[in-house]
Amino acid sequence: MTRPLRVLCLHGYTQNGQTFRDRMGPFRRSLKRTLDPVFITAPHIATEFQPDTKEEASESRAWWNRSGNVWSETVQSVRFIHKVMRDAGPFDGIVGFSQGSGMAAILMALMQAAHTQNSDHSDADLQALIKELADCPLPKFAMLFAGFYPELPQFDALVSGSKECKINAPTLHMVGKTDAIVPMERGQQLATQAFVDARLLVHEGGHFVPGNAAWRKQYQEFIDGLDLQH
Repeated sequence: MTRPLRVLCLHGYTQNGQTFRDRMGPFRRSLKRTLDPVFITAPHIATEFQPDTKEEASESRAWWNRSGNVWSETVQSVRFIHKVMRDAGPFDGIVGFSQGSGMAAILMALMQAAHTQNSDHSDADLQALIKELADCPLPKFAMLFAGFYPELPQFDALVSGSKECKINAPTLHMVGKTDAIVPMERGQQLATQAFVDARLLVHEGGHFVPGNAAWRKQYQEFIDGLDLQH
């Protein structure tokens, strides 16, 4: 590997780019020769969060809110990320946490559809969104922590059906046995139902990215095993 792999990092619900960066300290430091992470902040304020101050409210962000028009907000986030990918890319891969993992899955499914022949959908708005993403190269891999399968009919339309519809980029999925925010089964569903080449790891803890030496070694082994020549 001649250079660190540039990865787009998508935070979880109520986080922002800076808080996610801070919480990923052990991950970043252990992979600093391998990954070049770019942390961005979602365009929406997290409305299902009760902050103590207005400042906290503005800093708590979301890729979408369940209480709003979920797909409309998701589309806005897709377009926001697309602009980042055009302006600051190209990116080799994506790292996501919690809602950011779901957002990564939606983005990757849309981008794959834009680069394949399996992109004819009856939903005209979905088809138009797919075409918008054709000018960015596909992410070559993803590392998704505490993720979940987005319960959206548009996402179902992208990844359901034949095996060819599923996202084929290699992915590492990390779920926690005692995760009370995103139950382990939801992360398993994302790995098995939306991805073809998914490596699923389970840790004993809750809603966080494990950062001890044993898990950091697993992350490095996943990256070392990637075939990024194509």
